[in-house]
Amino acid sequence: GLPPPALAPILAAIEAMGIRSTEAHWSVIPPGVARRVRPHMERVGDALITLCASSDALRLNRVVGLGHRGQASETTIDEIIERFRRHRLKRFSVMLSPGPQGAEIAGWLTARGFARHAGYELLVRDARRAVPPIATDLGIRRATRRDTAAILAIHEQCFASPPSRRPWAEASVFLPGLEQFLACAGRRPVAVGTLRIDGDLAWLGGGATLTPFRRHGAHAALIAVRLERAARAGCRRVW
Repeated sequence: GLPPPALAPILAAIEAMGIRSTEAHWSVIPPGVARRVRPHMERVGDALITLCASSDALRLNRVVGLGHRGQASETTIDEIIERFRRHRLKRFSVMLSPGPQGAEIAGWLTARGFARHAGYELLVRDARRAVPPIATDLGIRRATRRDTAAILAIHEQCFASPPSRRPWAEASVFLPGLEQFLACAGRRPVAVGTLRIDGDLAWLGGGATLTPFRRHGAHAALIAVRLERAARAGCRRVW
């Protein structure tokens, strides 16, 4: 409901947080995984490049934050393309933000042969808004490091994550600023949701529910508990 001038600094802060989060995640790639995937991470302009030279996965070979500070140009895009070509990658994705340069960047990318694909819906909420009660027959609790194996098992089943990347996921599941929450059927964890707190911003992601336990309110309840936690931590906005 905010007008565009008021929304612009919020979007820029969200993009900057996303870059910091990605850098933290990629900085803990275990040596064994790194030898296989040959990762590379680099900032070009106001964007962050991540790539794995041995993979053509668009979620790994990706550009985020391009233009979030208004620093993108056609030269920047050509430099980014050159970086991927240097690693002999013909396929990568650019996550366009709804920032001030979004339409301009889209035109530059289209002119260079990029095609638009489905993306993500960016939802932003005032953390101070009251959270309505959620009905669920599952127990909700904050996870501890002892729950790491259960969290990874849920993510692997829901997102089809390859077992070869489990060491990377294990290294990053409890990075500083990250909290994990579980929905349980009895004592069995059946759904998970991640919260990252970064200053007065909070991010909700990593939501996954095992198929037999869907339609029990797990996802809504995990959203609610994370919104409440973000509010207690003093966050102003959640995305």
